[in-house]
Amino acid sequence: MPLSLLALAIALASAESPAEPLLQPGLYAVLPDAHLLAAPASAPPGQAYQAHYEHALPATAKVRYALVARDPQARINKLVFLTDAAYRYDINSVDKLCPAYAFPGWNERSEAQPFCRTNIGSDASEAAFTWSDTAFSLRWQDQKRYLGTERIPAQRRPTPEEAGACAISDVCAPEAYGRSIHQYALTHYRDGFALQQPRPYVDLLYLPRAVTLHARQDVRSPGTPLPADSFVAVLDRTMEWYHVEQVGRGGERRLGWIDRDALATLHWVEQSARMPGFRFRLGFEPVQADDARMLLSAIEVIDAHSGKRVQVMRDFEADPISGDGDVLRLEDIDADDYPDIVVPGLSPGGGGAGTESVYQYSPAMRMFGIDPTPVEQ
Repeated sequence: MPLSLLALAIALASAESPAEPLLQPGLYAVLPDAHLLAAPASAPPGQAYQAHYEHALPATAKVRYALVARDPQARINKLVFLTDAAYRYDINSVDKLCPAYAFPGWNERSEAQPFCRTNIGSDASEAAFTWSDTAFSLRWQDQKRYLGTERIPAQRRPTPEEAGACAISDVCAPEAYGRSIHQYALTHYRDGFALQQPRPYVDLLYLPRAVTLHARQDVRSPGTPLPADSFVAVLDRTMEWYHVEQVGRGGERRLGWIDRDALATLHWVEQSARMPGFRFRLGFEPVQADDARMLLSAIEVIDAHSGKRVQVMRDFEADPISGDGDVLRLEDIDADDYPDIVVPGLSPGGGGAGTESVYQYSPAMRMFGIDPTPVEQ
């Protein structure tokens, strides 16, 4: 057996569990014959199966490769199938392959994070994944179709004891009374992938709108347009830029940078809190269309004299809030005679206290730390 198929066979034996190793990040290639590795099902008494083996990938998707990112802190893999541009996901059709998945245990799909969950119940419309560290398989629930019933005639006359048992308890010896076998076609749907090119992808980023892939960290640098409703692989991130790799359906790669300000239209709220030399704005994004609350997603520090951005902080934990958004406070949390930024964090829940996020000010750097310290309210 080729090494890639051997790796997949190991993956097929792995159970989907947080204790399992995560997939290594990189570019994965489809294995053409992996659908034939599906283990044949055993028919119960009185039934017989005619096994059929089909691809789990819809033909219209034209998938040859998949991207996998690994977040070791969150213990999660994100996976994107590189589908044909014309492919349209429809869970109620044969095109039920979601372009993007996250696992294990993911159940947080949203407009900003359109990653589908894997099968965690009995829903036949959801894909099931198994994996090792360098291979994974995708499958759908087996489909069973009735073909007919075959009647096997008796081989001999029943004995008196068999006749009595058949008459009293309906336990009839097949050799003496014959038997029926219900015939079914059982179709297995499966495909497998193996790691072709390891890449240090830490995330897969969804682009809700068209943006520019810049050659360097400068909005004035040459750029290539990236279409809306697509994904790129993230190699690194700063507070202002994503270092990404765009991968085409044929596996071709292009490196570049995406300005994080271009990804979302934030509602910026000027803050009443000030300190010598600085003023502040908070950037909020809507939770969803029917929710009046806002989600804090960026903190901007502005030079009070020039009006230019000094720094921006992102990637912190916060729950949606209500109100006008003027919620930033300045307090000397670390008792160094300089004010620190305090913003709302996570709300109280399950009997625990809520948190606030603190960004400590460094007078030597004249900047705030970019890693917040959570403190209880």
